[in-house]
Amino acid sequence: MAVIRKVFIQIAMIIAAYILHTSIFPQLSFNGIIPNVLLLLTVFSSFQQGLNTGMVTGFCCGLLCDIFYGSVLGVYGMFYLLIGFFAGSMAHFFYKDELLFPVVIIAVSDLFYNLVMYVTNFLPRGRFDFQDYFQGVILPELVYTLVLAILCLPFIALLNRRARRINIREKESNVGNAERFVEKDT
Repeated sequence: MAVIRKVFIQIAMIIAAYILHTSIFPQLSFNGIIPNVLLLLTVFSSFQQGLNTGMVTGFCCGLLCDIFYGSVLGVYGMFYLLIGFFAGSMAHFFYKDELLFPVVIIAVSDLFYNLVMYVTNFLPRGRFDFQDYFQGVILPELVYTLVLAILCLPFIALLNRRARRINIREKESNVGNAERFVEKDT
């Protein structure tokens, strides 16, 4: 039951992040720049829930981007999957409740994402002015995404602590149920 609930919660979070990314934050854009909410969800999921959950979340977020505004199916999915892998791999080295490390991972991931977007979307069209792209797109999006991450981080940490407490209670009740089941058999 806990696994099914976790899957449904993750699906709801992906859909909510996509709706925020495509409908709410474009209204709050600065010079056409919006924070990458899907990247935030991918990194937070990887860091808090593990490598596999982060990779699946990243792939699903990227697939939504591919379906609705990508030119080739799977490109965004692959980038977000790699970001989920990177964040999940780095999460093994730090505590889950640490607040600075996810912000650093988000910064590195957003930088990687935008550099790949520059190479795949702008270089083939003959746009070689990297400095303008960096100052006009990469840096503002990075700052906006980091500000949003810093604002959301305490809330996400609180939700994850609550989820861990619920999981511990469920495990304890399952152990108690198993002991009662064994006592009935004897």
